Amino acid sequence: MIDYKDIRHLELEVSSLCNALCPQCGRRWLGGVKNPLLVEKYITLQNIKDWFSVDFIKQIRQLGMCGNYGDAMTNPDLIPILQYFKSINPDIRMQMNSNASGRDPQFWRDLGEIFKENGILIFSVDGLEDTNWIYRRGTNWDKIMTAMTNYISTGAEAQWEFLVFRHNQHQIDEARELSKELGFKRFSPKRAMGFVEENNEYNMHVRGTEGEYEYTIKPPIDVKTKNLYRTQDGRDLGTGEYYINSEENPNLKLGHIKDIKLQLEKKSQDIELWSKDKFDLTGPVTPHEKKLGESNIQCQAIGESYIFINSKGYVFPCCWTASQYEQPDSDLSVPLKNFINDYGKEKISLHHTSLKDIIDGDMYTNKWIESFKDRNIRNKRLKVCSMFCGVEA
Repeated sequence: MIDYKDIRHLELEVSSLCNALCPQCGRRWLGGVKNPLLVEKYITLQNIKDWFSVDFIKQIRQLGMCGNYGDAMTNPDLIPILQYFKSINPDIRMQMNSNASGRDPQFWRDLGEIFKENGILIFSVDGLEDTNWIYRRGTNWDKIMTAMTNYISTGAEAQWEFLVFRHNQHQIDEARELSKELGFKRFSPKRAMGFVEENNEYNMHVRGTEGEYEYTIKPPIDVKTKNLYRTQDGRDLGTGEYYINSEENPNLKLGHIKDIKLQLEKKSQDIELWSKDKFDLTGPVTPHEKKLGESNIQCQAIGESYIFINSKGYVFPCCWTASQYEQPDSDLSVPLKNFINDYGKEKISLHHTSLKDIIDGDMYTNKWIESFKDRNIRNKRLKVCSMFCGVEA
């Protein structure tokens, strides 16, 4: 699949802790009830020293810290970890995403000093003071402004990524101007995903920590956003401006993303979603599943010489597979869990097996590739791989 010596992009989920309660994050059901399978952990500096040889760190060109379940800023060892990487590989490019609603000013200045030579911090902030909290629940605007001003004061590169909803679309221009005043290098409006179709409209319901309904988030109307999409035949359209009219044209409302991925967004509204998600892996193959099986897998991990390591030290090809391994049982997660557990999860754990032995082992040299080649979605072919890297044949 990928040789150990060829790995160039390392994605680290340095923490699975987070201060926010975003409705579409896999750590909570619609921002409320917590995922019972999620174990909150962070990677320590000692883990880094134990897991990665000096030679391996020297060969890495990019270190990403987006993660699946947590915000990197919550890791108390983050600054020492990044300093350690830089001490061995000064040219390594670093990229981190954060809601930035935490830590003290010194933390953000220290992060800026590390990033200013060859790094970028992406601030995930979806609106201004009166609207950002609607999706980024639990965040604090004053803390975000403290983070922005102190980080940018070092001269480090910053990008503002702005998820567009109906409640904040009127603030895009104002937020863009604020980003310029603060010294951001880039401002990126982005189409939000996760809306569920109900009676010919799309909604995102938000729940409280006890599962109670709180409010509904609506998709935007008549806005331009920048995002990465693919055509139906899998061709990459690149990053550009796409017109989204959420009321008049349902096709534009969904953007240009492949329809085989949209199935992931059709989530149950059952309050017992975490424990009683219903699925059938024994019945007839549906037309959708047949389509997934017929797709060609163009694994992004292979193309980008990429691996993903979660906060518990498990090595995955990508964030999508890592994410599903910690999700409650579904037709998407169960085949993946069986695939890994049958192989032996300790064999992909850095607490039990060296990174070189994991990458040189049968899982990475053989089993992943075998799963790509199988056209039967109920056999070796993993639905998660077809959903995110499948291109229509």
